[in-house]
Amino acid sequence: MSRLHDLERRIDEKLRGMLRPSSPDQKRELLEVHRAILDDVAAHVDTLPRGKQAFVYTHLDVQILLPDPALRRSYELVFVEADALARDIRLRLEDQRIELPEHLAVQVELVPELPPDVAARGFDVHYGSIPSVQPSEELMEVRFTIIAGSAQQPELCMKKRRINLGRLAEVVDADARLTRQNDVAFRDDAQAPNPSVSRAHAHIEFDPGKAVFRLFDDRSAHGTTVIRDGSVIQVPQGPSKGVALQNRDEIVLGQARLRFEL
Repeated sequence: MSRLHDLERRIDEKLRGMLRPSSPDQKRELLEVHRAILDDVAAHVDTLPRGKQAFVYTHLDVQILLPDPALRRSYELVFVEADALARDIRLRLEDQRIELPEHLAVQVELVPELPPDVAARGFDVHYGSIPSVQPSEELMEVRFTIIAGSAQQPELCMKKRRINLGRLAEVVDADARLTRQNDVAFRDDAQAPNPSVSRAHAHIEFDPGKAVFRLFDDRSAHGTTVIRDGSVIQVPQGPSKGVALQNRDEIVLGQARLRFEL
């Protein structure tokens, strides 16, 4: 029995205790989505000279349709908990003797709906490649260009481990005490789309070990998304792994937009 078949058997055993006996269709559909994601990943394998095969992507953003909120725990068990999907992808590719990148990051998000063109299959995967570098404390320079909205500076470059995005350069509390400084600061005026940007809207953190910038939403009022190759990636609110940014991604804060470039 291959490791993949063994994996499916173990998943089935875990779900048996969580889903009602009257829900065999739900279990089958969940397992079918799991298998379809692994098949989709395997379809992105490249053939190298002399017949070798390699998976060259280093970052996957996976959105999975959650058809019923009552099934969240089952979906978390199969796809999210303990980086389950990343582990299963590695097992699938290693089982086929496919070369893997040294660092493979898989970001999973359970969503209530998907774009119409992929909704039927129940998931969407965005494949990206991040340059492979040795872990370093050296920061990478990034450029931001404002596309929609008015900011203190329409374009700026910086090297920082953490970059705050929001409205106003300095945010104070009711007692006029400074609580936050925004590196990318939209103006505090009533002209759209600036009012849709929260004062402490989002932030970006640099991970030197993986040479990647991650975008996090700081519980903003109107949400944060990333536009990449025509697709929209929702950034989870509150504690999360964030969304790994790629060169020329567009960051949407409420209705304001800016371009991120390495």
